[in-house]
Amino acid sequence: MKKASYLLIALSLILANCGGGVQYKDPAKDSGSREWGPKEIKDTVSKMVTSLYTYLKEEKKAAFIQVKKIRNRTSEHIDTKMLSNELVNNLMKKRIRFIDPSFTKEALEEIEKGMTGMIDPDSAIPAGELKSPNLFLYGDISSNTRTVGGKTLQYLVVTLKLKELRTGIQVWQEQKEFLKVSKNTKVGW
Repeated sequence: MKKASYLLIALSLILANCGGGVQYKDPAKDSGSREWGPKEIKDTVSKMVTSLYTYLKEEKKAAFIQVKKIRNRTSEHIDTKMLSNELVNNLMKKRIRFIDPSFTKEALEEIEKGMTGMIDPDSAIPAGELKSPNLFLYGDISSNTRTVGGKTLQYLVVTLKLKELRTGIQVWQEQKEFLKVSKNTKVGW
């Protein structure tokens, strides 16, 4: 009976320790890994926001930016939407304005309703108030991976660009580079 009790206690401890649980860490303190993660996102956003904000403030023209897709040209799965969302979030905190075209159809329907006279004129959306983007923010993430002396070297480059729609001229570009070195693990049977 004693052996069964000890076995049950030992099994309970093992299951409790293996049962998981969640630990939260500060994403800004992430040291990085082989995969794209919080470190790469935070470092990229920090550099891009500083550079783009400086450019926009020096231009002193109203900026209405629409974010286009940031393309992932690597063999790794990278959630580029997460990167663009964090970029927009940080720039909006600096009062840079963005155009989100996902609700344009609904806005046009509301404007049309207001023009019918069925909507209270004080709350109707007047025609001619929507803003069009004058700048597109877009870019890509590229990588080159090679093996040197038993180590894998991954060179990642995040490039963002700003294009002026009126002229088609690319007016800003910035890059953030990462060189990741990891030891190759030998797997054998």
